[in-house]
Amino acid sequence: MEEPPRLSPAQRPMRVLEDEKVHVEKTGLLKLTDFEVKGTLGTGTFARVLLVRMKTATPGSQNIFAMKVLRKTELVRLRQVEHVNAERYILSRVRHPFVVDLFATFQDSLNIYMLLSYVPGGELFTHLRRAQRFTPDVTRFYLATIILALKHLHSYNIIYRDLKPENLLLDSRGYLRLTDFGFAKIVDDRTWTLCGTPEYLAPEIIQSDGHGKAADWWACGILCYEMLVGYPPFFDETAYGIYEKILRGQVHWPKTMDRMSKDFIKAFLHPDRSKRLGNMIGGPQDILDHPWFRGVDWDALERREIKAPIIPHTASLDDTRHFLHLPIPPMEEMPGLVREERPPPVHERFDPTAYQFLEF
Repeated sequence: MEEPPRLSPAQRPMRVLEDEKVHVEKTGLLKLTDFEVKGTLGTGTFARVLLVRMKTATPGSQNIFAMKVLRKTELVRLRQVEHVNAERYILSRVRHPFVVDLFATFQDSLNIYMLLSYVPGGELFTHLRRAQRFTPDVTRFYLATIILALKHLHSYNIIYRDLKPENLLLDSRGYLRLTDFGFAKIVDDRTWTLCGTPEYLAPEIIQSDGHGKAADWWACGILCYEMLVGYPPFFDETAYGIYEKILRGQVHWPKTMDRMSKDFIKAFLHPDRSKRLGNMIGGPQDILDHPWFRGVDWDALERREIKAPIIPHTASLDDTRHFLHLPIPPMEEMPGLVREERPPPVHERFDPTAYQFLEF
């Protein structure tokens, strides 16, 4: 048998995810029937997210959560099994103040379920659309939190690959939490799958040139521009049109944008990864040391000691005003939440679909 290739010092992660404590509840301690559905927070391509309350919580303990529900047959059909297993593996071990927490996972005959922290302030996207654009100071606060989250993920060689305002939620104190790890992956060098949101894709992803951590730093440049300007730098009616613009690299710079912000964004949007901010010899430290961030107390920010620029108005822990008010899906589509299912008869236990979600 061939030995796996040895990783160069640059490729070796600073931390190893396998060594981290697993924070997910052990099977059997919590059951799906311990939760009641209070509302629907959102729906995606293969998932819906519900607001749930834990019926058995003791007074004063956390009892409101977000429950991500994914249909097994859809995950298999859309070839997302590997992604969802990676999402569980990563979120069960990563703990960071700016990353959503995973508390438990479950499955029933139809779905898999992920119990996550409920982040009540809604998507940064909503707040950005309402404000139209953010000032450099507001942008700096949010981007700094994202950079700390990505720096932490990258220390495990995890690339996030889905940075966009819709995946950034504001907590009750106005701090961001990175959510939706469906595209996150542990990559020691580079990977070749085309995934992400067209406006945020780095040129190397579009060109199938193999991509790594540098793709996340490119996305930071796109996000910084979108927060300051109100729309992303590469915009078109079709995905193909967006890709063409990204590869041409022509950015329209509004006259109102200050020189320092422009230079900072350009440093992220360098088509050559080896010259891209965050991916050079100094790594993420180059971003922290950039003049655009002058005056940021990174340690105080990570300890959440700085007052956030937008503090979402919430009246209670289960306030959903910052989310769309969608109907609750029919309970027969989520049988495990209604009653405990009996283990399947022996002849059904080798169901190929169930076999792919053994971790849940």
